[in-house]
Amino acid sequence: MNFRWMKQLLILVFLIIGYHSFTQITCTISPADTTVCFRDSVAFITNVEGQGPFTYQWLKNDVIISNATDSILPIPVVDASDTAIYLCIVSDGIFTDTSNTGRLRMHPKMKIDTLYRYNALGCPESCKGQFKALVSGGAPPYNYEWGAGFSQDTIVFGLCQGTYTFTVSDTNNCSLDSSYYVDVLRLPKIDFEIDPPDTVYLSKPTINVFFPDSSEYHLTNWEWNLGDTTKLIPNVNPATYTYPDTTRLGTRTIKLTFTDLNGCDTTITHDIRIKKAKLKIPNVFTPDNNDINETFVIKLDDGSELDFSEVYLSTELQILDRWGRKVYSKSDYKSGEWDGAKLSDGAYFYILVCHGYYEDDVYKGSVTILRSH
Repeated sequence: MNFRWMKQLLILVFLIIGYHSFTQITCTISPADTTVCFRDSVAFITNVEGQGPFTYQWLKNDVIISNATDSILPIPVVDASDTAIYLCIVSDGIFTDTSNTGRLRMHPKMKIDTLYRYNALGCPESCKGQFKALVSGGAPPYNYEWGAGFSQDTIVFGLCQGTYTFTVSDTNNCSLDSSYYVDVLRLPKIDFEIDPPDTVYLSKPTINVFFPDSSEYHLTNWEWNLGDTTKLIPNVNPATYTYPDTTRLGTRTIKLTFTDLNGCDTTITHDIRIKKAKLKIPNVFTPDNNDINETFVIKLDDGSELDFSEVYLSTELQILDRWGRKVYSKSDYKSGEWDGAKLSDGAYFYILVCHGYYEDDVYKGSVTILRSH
């Protein structure tokens, strides 16, 4: 029995050995010899003939590379220290094969030695920036790409403010890039105010424009354009302007143009609306202490929150009863000042005279006092 069992075991071992004699593995790697540029990426790839699964171990200059146990050996950013001879040992658990060698070379390394501005800072929007670069290594002659502007060899000029990318390449088609920023002179922080701030009515058409006295220290000269190109006001602060009655209605742009101590010219703007005043006068109000429609409220018809009296030089209001007797009068009447006093309910008549710069607006009509009983 023992002899028979041993015979069967020998036959089984022979069959296994005989089977594997036809399934030995063969391993090759590619590329076999490659030359790349500094900071390029490369990968060695195995090609195995045989039946897996396989295990892999990569070596660099015959030294095991720790954790390099995949079928692919990537080198994402090549440096001079990566130039070497690589190979891979592959095993299926019984047979082992060592690949051919793969040589990694690197073209001579380029270096951007300096990248610097070599002219004085210019004014904003002047586009006078100039930069220069010094490059060494690699395989000259070099090709320079500055990302913007007109360039000649190592120099670029005509640059506006902003961030750009400088790229240099050599005859091996290797390239390096670096970002650079074109700066400009700093402008003084100056702004101006307008009174009235956003709307000018032709009934009171004068505006004042001004900037803080402290800003004048930064300026050599300035000029106001009040939305009328025929009227420019130089080197006055504050400045006052009255729009003519023929002024086109609508939006106008107020400009302050100034030259600072660096000789840079700047224009800052604010928009203002030119309007004619129109009033909305009620025909009834209810002075009955219910906090609704209690007084004689006159509003501007354009929805402005201004008191109507602010857009005129002055106002006069008279209230007459049905027999023409004056029961209320007020100079420089402001909206809501009349509450009907102790007058009885009924219809009354108003005459509102609004004195404007060029002409007076006269409003006449009736208003009813109506109390709840």
